[in-house]
Amino acid sequence: MKQKWWFWGLGVLFIVVAVLELSLGPVPIPFAQIPTGLWQYVHGSRGINPVVLGDIRLPRLFVAALVGAGLAVTGAVLQAIFRNPLADPAIIGVSSGGALGAVAVMEWGTISAFSWLTPLTAFIAGLITMELTYRLSTRNGQTSMYSLILAGVAINAFTSALISMILTLSPLETMQQMLFWLMGGLDGSTWSHVWIIGGVVIVCVALLTFFSSEYDLISMGEEQAHGVGVHLQRVKRLTLLISALMVGVCVSFTGVIGFVGLMVPHVLRMLIGPAHRYLIPASALGGAILLMAADLVARMAFLPLELNVGIVTSAFGAPFFLYLLSKQQQGFTVKMRR
Repeated sequence: MKQKWWFWGLGVLFIVVAVLELSLGPVPIPFAQIPTGLWQYVHGSRGINPVVLGDIRLPRLFVAALVGAGLAVTGAVLQAIFRNPLADPAIIGVSSGGALGAVAVMEWGTISAFSWLTPLTAFIAGLITMELTYRLSTRNGQTSMYSLILAGVAINAFTSALISMILTLSPLETMQQMLFWLMGGLDGSTWSHVWIIGGVVIVCVALLTFFSSEYDLISMGEEQAHGVGVHLQRVKRLTLLISALMVGVCVSFTGVIGFVGLMVPHVLRMLIGPAHRYLIPASALGGAILLMAADLVARMAFLPLELNVGIVTSAFGAPFFLYLLSKQQQGFTVKMRR
C-alpha cells in the first residue's frame, strides 16, 4: 500500500526538519545536546541552551507546524469543494480578509493584539471574504475556475486597499510593526500561541476529516455527489465555516503566509492519490514540513538578518501557481480544439 510508505516518509522528513529547526540558528546547538537542553528546560534550568530551545525555538517550531498543517488542509478541502486545483486560502481572499480583521483590531482596539478578539475578528472577516469570493464566482451552482481567480484578485485588492488605509492612518512605529507582521512571520511565537492555534487547528482538521467521503464524491462531480445523497450546500457551508475559522486564527498570529495551501495538497494528490481520508492527514504533515523548512530558510539564508517566512513561501509558491495556471490553460486549449 503506497500510502503507508508515503506517510512513513513524511514522518521521517518531519523529524529531520524539526531537529534542524531546533539545532540551527544564531546560537547553534549540536544535535546530541538537544534532548539534554529540553530536559533541563523542563526542570527549570535557565542556561543558554535550555532557554533558547524551550522559550524560543520549540514554540516557534510548534507554531510553524500547526499553521502549516492548517493552511495545507484548508487548501486540500477548498480544492475539493471548488473542484479547482488553484483554490488556496490566500488566492480566494480568506487570508487577506483575516489579515484585515486582525489589523483593524490591532489599530483601533484597546486590547492586546493577541487577545481573544483578534482571532475572532480575523475569523469573521475571513469568512465574509471567502463567502463573497464564492458567490461572485458561482453561477447556477457551478464555480468557474477563472471567475474564482478573478474574484479572489478583486477581493484581495479591496482588502489590501483597506489595510493600506489603516496603515496610512497609523503612527509610524505602529505602521512599521504591522508591515512586518503582514509579510508573515513566526518570530515572537510563545507557548500561549501554541495552545490557542493548536486547539483550533486540531479540532478543525478532525472535523474536516469527517467529510472525507463527501469530498471524494464532490471531486468527481456535483451531480454525481447529489445523486448519492450528499447535501452539497451543507457540506460546502460547513467546510467554508471551518476553513475560515482555522485560517483566521492562524493569520491573526502569524500574518499572511501564502501558497502553502496551494502547493502541498497538489503535490501530495499526485503522490498518494485523491482519496481525502489519506490526503487530509498527509496534507497536515506536508504543510507542517513545508512551513518549518521555509522558516529554517528564512532564519539561515542571510544570517544575522532574518527574512519573514511569508517571503520564502511566496518566492517558491508564485512560480508554482503560474505553472499550475499554464497547465490549466493548456488543458482548456486542447478542449477547445476538440
